[in-house]
Amino acid sequence: MPNWLSPLFQNNYKPAITALVQHYESNSSVDYIRIGLGKGGEINLPQGWNDSNSGVCFGGYSGTWGYTVGGSSTNSSTWNTYLADMISFEHSLNSSKTLMISITPVTGAGTVTDDFIAPLAVAAGMSYGNQGLESSDITDYPNCGGDWCVLFGSSPPVIKELQTIGQSCPASTSSNCANSQAQSTGPLPPLLAFATGQGVPVVAHPANDFELYYQDWLIAYDPTYANALGVSSADQAAYKAAIQAARATGAKMQVLFPPQPGDTDYPAVQQYLMSNPDVTGTVISAEWSDFDLGDATAGTHSSYKFDITDNVASDWISANKRVNIVLQDTTYGGNGNCPGSGIGSNGNTGNNCAMPAWMWTVLH
Repeated sequence: MPNWLSPLFQNNYKPAITALVQHYESNSSVDYIRIGLGKGGEINLPQGWNDSNSGVCFGGYSGTWGYTVGGSSTNSSTWNTYLADMISFEHSLNSSKTLMISITPVTGAGTVTDDFIAPLAVAAGMSYGNQGLESSDITDYPNCGGDWCVLFGSSPPVIKELQTIGQSCPASTSSNCANSQAQSTGPLPPLLAFATGQGVPVVAHPANDFELYYQDWLIAYDPTYANALGVSSADQAAYKAAIQAARATGAKMQVLFPPQPGDTDYPAVQQYLMSNPDVTGTVISAEWSDFDLGDATAGTHSSYKFDITDNVASDWISANKRVNIVLQDTTYGGNGNCPGSGIGSNGNTGNNCAMPAWMWTVLH
């Protein structure tokens, strides 16, 4: 994980952001670009940054680099100062595309950071969203993750985006969820009804843009895929009905991080989703390493090449679907080595494939 507060980081990341935004400026198929300002495409900090028992992580972030979070003003924490500066920078690009930021909760800050940056983003002509929609948002309402249930009303953005915290866990597979995030997400139908203001409790300021994991889309529209997971026919029908009901509210319905050509599930996505009228578009991850082809020896960025992102987007554009892009400065999670081709294949060997290898040289 990098030191985001470092001028070495910012002086190289800002030109990369500029290059990405300018590359897609004239592409009419691209709707919004969400810029990662912290971990991954969001604003969070690494686990353990403020935990004295975490050793080197705490020693770096809280010790050497002096990270602090919280407060309601720009100067009340170093993280607020950084986020405010990055929002101002994005605003200065004067992009015709909608630029977005995340309001995921920052470890150690509760929702204070989210409450701080949401109005700043709106004042800068940007939108924002939360990438942690989960079942607890319903039970804890109005105390939703990232405070989105409140902020969509008090500082309403044009795009009120929500992404489930993970792929969902259908009721018929509740004893065997895909992972812990799926367990936290829970079944998709009640979440969509809740977040569009059609459920109980009634959300006063519902979302109008949803990023749903492609696995949930396939559960709704590909019986072979759903049956292989042990999802009941009743759940399959409920998923499809929930997506269509959300779409009927006028919300945009996006396929999140779809598989790439050559991946196992790509043919099913092509068959069931690309021409599906219930699908508005897709959300594609553009990792910093994908397009910023710097010189590891010189330690500087030398050229930008967008073939990887363009190739992943091309089939969706050919199918007349909209494309939305998430710029990730670091990998949010993962294991194993970077892939041999496609998204993340230009990254450093190891778990973090989004940071360009030459950038690690600079930071070291």
